[in-house]
Amino acid sequence: MKSVFLWILALIFTSQLLADVLKIGIIPYTDSLKIIKTHQPLRIYLEKSLDMEVQIFTSKSYEDFYEDSKNGFFDVIITGPHFGVLHLEDGFLPLYRYNVELKPIFVVLKDAPYYDEMDLKNKQIALSNYLSVSSMGGVKSLIESGLKNGIDFKLFNAKSHTSAIASVLIGESAAAITTYTPLKQMTDQSVLEKVRFFETKMSMPHLFTIARRNIHPSLYKKLVLKFKQFEYSPQGIEFFKSTGYIGYTEITPSDIANLTSLLEETKIFLAIKRASS
Repeated sequence: MKSVFLWILALIFTSQLLADVLKIGIIPYTDSLKIIKTHQPLRIYLEKSLDMEVQIFTSKSYEDFYEDSKNGFFDVIITGPHFGVLHLEDGFLPLYRYNVELKPIFVVLKDAPYYDEMDLKNKQIALSNYLSVSSMGGVKSLIESGLKNGIDFKLFNAKSHTSAIASVLIGESAAAITTYTPLKQMTDQSVLEKVRFFETKMSMPHLFTIARRNIHPSLYKKLVLKFKQFEYSPQGIEFFKSTGYIGYTEITPSDIANLTSLLEETKIFLAIKRASS
């Protein structure tokens, strides 16, 4: 009887690990509805190919998303590469990253007299979030150009890439630090006609896709296969074309090394946020 009891416990435990709902958490780089809409092709493809329900989630802030991911609220996480490295160090499992470089850019009004970092001296600059990797990279580019944070420029936390660009449009900020992706995904052509951009000196890996640390091995193997198959499916081809993400590639040691300089600052920001909450 004891062996039967243990077998039943093992069966229950295994069924829990192989739950028929896959929860995908996506970093809140824009509003929730747009995130869900953009990733519908991925959700539908995985739901059909895995034969299980797939749900998409995000969090109200970058710091909440980091904590939710750390605490295992999601089975799969699509997150900033700096967050991804911290999670991998904490035992999470790599799947892929988008096969494009994440290059912070400064978005300015088309007729504004700003062409490089030094032109932004004594100006307000909008960020999508203090904890977004593009913001951190953009600020680092300003500092490496010889400007001092809080003295030579002022930062404004707009809380999303879209809001940061809007801050420029209404004249609230001189520039917005963002990436090519939000511009690529922007459907309002009237906005694009009013702005231009120049690049920072920074370049880093794009968003990481990883799995939670205690995901069942058989499900993890399926995810490795199905995400890659999605890339070449009709839905995947359209998804990567519309988002500008190009495709998937493996997360490499050089990707992780490329982010080392941002990790300490990320940890400091997270610690400040925890202390203030």
